[in-house]
This record gives sequence, structure tokens and C-alpha cells, in this order.
Amino acid sequence: MEQFLIAGKGYTIYESDEAVLYELAEFVVRENYSHHSELNAVIPKEEVDHVYNEEKGLINQSRILIARNKSGKIVGSIRIAQWDRIAKLPLEDLFGLNPLNLAISNEITAFWHIGRFSISKEGAFSTILLMRTLMIYAIYPIVNEVTGCLLAEVDRKLFNVLGKLGIIVSQLAPSINYLASETIPVYSTSEAMMGFYKRNKYLYDSSNFIT
Repeated sequence: MEQFLIAGKGYTIYESDEAVLYELAEFVVRENYSHHSELNAVIPKEEVDHVYNEEKGLINQSRILIARNKSGKIVGSIRIAQWDRIAKLPLEDLFGLNPLNLAISNEITAFWHIGRFSISKEGAFSTILLMRTLMIYAIYPIVNEVTGCLLAEVDRKLFNVLGKLGIIVSQLAPSINYLASETIPVYSTSEAMMGFYKRNKYLYDSSNFIT
């Protein structure tokens, strides 16, 4: 089931549920390979299955946003999970990092893991506007928690773009190769994301997305 959130130029954003997980996994893996490898590279089914299983394990803590074009095809995605401090996050699976063991943990009241952030490069729309819209929905609950913390794994390109957008992230460990790209574990605090929030909060419509 998908619930309408907001319409953009060339896409519509919905909040989705568990039914979208495999389609989401295929989209994320395919886009990662198309951005960082050969355009027509064979997408490894085992990587799709791995992403699907990770998301299935977090579904009870997650909110999934999907952007679809007029044909119904996914052209953008992001997933927000308010961590219960028990479930195994991709940070631990990929990097062996438990957020509770990090130096920042004593200052944090709530952790959110952001994942499956991907934008199609073939869409007839503003990718930067879609990126900013999906991201403002993801960080909105975090910046409204004075000592909230974002956790994520991002590729090198996105790592650089986030800083330019006003989302200051800090690297937690050395990068690895994951989904055909250099992937970096990062965190950000409410304070470090405030610049982006203040400039882009007009994109957030609370009428259909209650935090």
C-alpha cells in the first residue's frame, strides 16, 4: 500500500510499506551500478536479496519514501528507521560498528538510520530538487530532536554533495567497496544538519506525513 505525500514535476512521492521492499532493493542496486559501473552491468541477484533482507529486518522501525514517475516506475527513494538500539543496522553488518560503542553515543537521545537513498539519473525532472525533498523528509524528525543523530552509509560522491547542501557529516571508519562504489560510514547531529533544514523546510508538508 502506498500513501500520497507530495507531487513534484515529473514524479509523485509516496510513503510505502513492506510490499515495496523487493522493488526498492532492485532499484537501489540497479541505480548504484548504473552510477558507478557499466550502464548495462548485470545486477547481482545476491546483492538485491541482501538489501531486501536488511530492509525486511528493519521494516517495523522504518518509513519508506518512494518517488514514482508517470509510468509508475521508481525514480527516487529513501528509508528512515528510528533505531530501537537492538536491531542490527547495516553499519554493524558492513563495518562492524555498533552505534552504542561510538564516542558520540553518550550525547545522543535518539538514533535514526537513513538508507536506500537513490535518485535515477535518467528521469525528466530536477534530480537535485528530488534529492532535497526526500532528504528533508528524512531529517525532519532528527532535527526536531535536540540531540538526535543520523547514521548512514554513503558513497563518495554523495558524501561530498551532502556538505555542499549544508548537511555536515563525519566519517566513522575507513571506506569499503559496496554496491559497486566506495562507501563511507557517517553520522551527523541535529545541529550539523540545521543549515540544510532551515533552507529547505518549506519542502516538507506535514499534512500527509505525521512524525
